Amino acid sequence: MNEKIIIGKKATRKSIIANFIAFIFYGLIGGIGTYGLLKFVSNLNNNVCVYIGIIAFIATMLIVVPLAVITDYIEINQTSLTNHSYNNYLQMLLETFLILLGKKQQNKKSINLNDIKNVELSYETFHMLWAQKGYKIRLKFNLKNNSIITIYPSGHNHIKNRDYEKLFVLLENKSIPIIDKYNLRPVLKTTPSNLVNYIKNNEINKK
Repeated sequence: MNEKIIIGKKATRKSIIANFIAFIFYGLIGGIGTYGLLKFVSNLNNNVCVYIGIIAFIATMLIVVPLAVITDYIEINQTSLTNHSYNNYLQMLLETFLILLGKKQQNKKSINLNDIKNVELSYETFHMLWAQKGYKIRLKFNLKNNSIITIYPSGHNHIKNRDYEKLFVLLENKSIPIIDKYNLRPVLKTTPSNLVNYIKNNEINKK
C-alpha cells in the first residue's frame, strides 16, 4: 500500500483562495473603517484616505488568511513521517505565498518510521470566544533518540474519513505502539460531535 495519510489540514491554493473570499468582509471592515476614521480625525484629502484604506484592507487580509489556512499537519507513508510545523505568523505568511506560487513548501522535517518509539494519543482543552471551552486532539510522537514531535491536527475530515484509524493501523503494522490512555481511538471512528461529547464527559468525570 503506497497510500499517503495526512493528519491535519494541508493548505492548498484552492483553500487559500476560498478563505480569501470568505474573509473579504473582515478586510472591508478594516479598509472602510480606516478610511472613515481618517476622514473623521485628519485633514488628509480623499484620495490619500482611499489609498490608506486600500492598504488597510490588504494588511487585514494578509493577517487573517494565513492564520486561518496554514496549520501544522503530518504526512505519513509506509516509510516516513513528514512533519509540517509553523511556529509564527511570518512562517505562515511565507508558506501562503509559496503555495500560491506553486513553490516547494518549507518548515518540514521527515523522520523514518523506524525511528519512532511510540505514539501517545490524547487531547488538550483551549478557550474559545465567549469563554467557551474547546478540545483538540494531540498526537505525541516519541522518538528513539528521546526527542518528541507533538501535532495538534486540525479539521474534522480525519474523523469522517477514518484517517486516524488508518494512521494507527499503519504504525502498528510497523510495530509502533499507540498509547491511548483516554480510550479515544474508538471514538475517532465515529463523528466529531461524538468526540466532543466523549471528551466533555471525560472532563466531568475527572473532577
